[in-house]
Amino acid sequence: MVKYTIVPFEEDDDDIEELVEEKLKEIDEEIAEEEIDEEEVVYKIEDEDGNLIAGCILDIDGWKIADLDILWVNENYRKQGIGSALIRLAEKTAREKGCYLMTLGTFDFQAKPLYEKHGFTVCGVIKDWPEGHENYCMRKRLDVPCEEYFPTNDNSAQYEVLEGTEEDSETIGRNLGQHNRNCVPSISKTVYLNKKVLDENGDVIGAIIAYVHDWEDAFIDMMWVDEPYRNQGIGSELIAMVEREMKENGAKLVLVDPSDWQDAFFRKNGYEVYSTQEDCPKGHLEFVLGKRL
Repeated sequence: MVKYTIVPFEEDDDDIEELVEEKLKEIDEEIAEEEIDEEEVVYKIEDEDGNLIAGCILDIDGWKIADLDILWVNENYRKQGIGSALIRLAEKTAREKGCYLMTLGTFDFQAKPLYEKHGFTVCGVIKDWPEGHENYCMRKRLDVPCEEYFPTNDNSAQYEVLEGTEEDSETIGRNLGQHNRNCVPSISKTVYLNKKVLDENGDVIGAIIAYVHDWEDAFIDMMWVDEPYRNQGIGSELIAMVEREMKENGAKLVLVDPSDWQDAFFRKNGYEVYSTQEDCPKGHLEFVLGKRL
């Protein structure tokens, strides 16, 4: 029987996170037969004084799937068509880069009705996240004809959309996060629970990247066990250990988003399906799975 030890990450263990990301990327590329390189596209809108008043972040992967990760408009500039202008531009960019599918997630206090007007449909619902609210997983095929949506009160033409920088990306994300917390105040603070698995020689043979977030929620970002050590209970022990610590830190829900070559493991460990993205990537399924703690 293999001998191993599970210990928390140390401060200088960033290279282990990079190792896990690379190992998972190799598996993804082998199964989905595509070299996966991600690209981030940032658009921003400024007022006449150069202050950021709106922006969006579009993530594109090597499978030609575009994810509208963030869309934010300053509350003083809403209902003027700015959000729609950013959505249209993000879609146009995704199509120009060969994407066939666009995905996004939104809460009931955000912009679900607006996305529906732009042709997005709900493919999954996470209830009580955060408590008393709902989160929606949405999608839109870009490889079929779709009429563009323009709101009746569209004044967006008076604003120039500019390409954003990495700094703009951070600001847009921070502003949306603050909007979310204004709608639903934070309950818990972010706590990282990363663990590594060491063999008897001290070599890394597995790891999990996980954290607790604002609304008593927790996420498993990445998880990997080296192939010779699989099917020996190491992964299940990793999850059980992290789930205990999530619960100790106030988390009531843990989420993970595996593909169909990964989901069976999480289902075996008590996770249920909240969302299913078909043809994501082509010929495969992507899930959002969750477990109440």
